Formats: sequence, structure tokens, C-alpha cells
Amino acid sequence: MTSPAPKISVPEHSLIVRFLGPLVPLGFAAFGIWLLISGRYVYRPGRSTTELVLLAPDAYIAGAFFLFLAALIAALGVSGKKGRWLFWVGSVGSIASFVVEAGRQIAGVAAYG
Repeated sequence: MTSPAPKISVPEHSLIVRFLGPLVPLGFAAFGIWLLISGRYVYRPGRSTTELVLLAPDAYIAGAFFLFLAALIAALGVSGKKGRWLFWVGSVGSIASFVVEAGRQIAGVAAYG
């Protein structure tokens, strides 16, 4: 006769993990969707007068990167088959987006305003 398996208690998640944790991937996803919709991103570093304007298709590639990055971050909070799916889709998509944009930068065909 075998003894019953010991019960493992699952720790309660804190307020931050339960309610604010999902806001991180949602924020990245919202930024990615905004880049896809607007097709333009303006970056103004500090107090200098220079600005970088990312035009389409580079803004679209950046938008796809942030969407895949949101899926990758969401995979950290999900377990099982859905977690593996989110991890692989997020990893492959973000790496592919990064490689495509890096290739465009190196080739000198990136579009700036």
C-alpha cells in the first residue's frame, strides 16, 4: 500500500502580479498595434533638436516586433500548451522581425523622414 502524495499548496499571487502583471504585455501589444495603424513613429531624444522619424515599412516591422514581444512576455505568465505556443510564436516572430529590420538597416534601405 502506498501513502498518498503530499498536498502542494500554490502560493497566492500578490496584487501586482495578479492585476498589474498583465499590463506589461498589453502595453507592448497596444504600442505595436499603434505602430501598425499609424505607420509612423517619431523619437525625440532628450533636449536635442534632432528627431528620428520611422516611416513605413520600418514602422510596420517595428509594430510586428512589439506584438510578438508581447506574446513572448505573456508566455511567462501562462503554463501548459498555450504557454509553449505563445513562447515559440513570440520568439520566432520577434527574432524574425529583428533580423529583417537589422538587415534593412545594414543594407541602408531603411526609410527615415
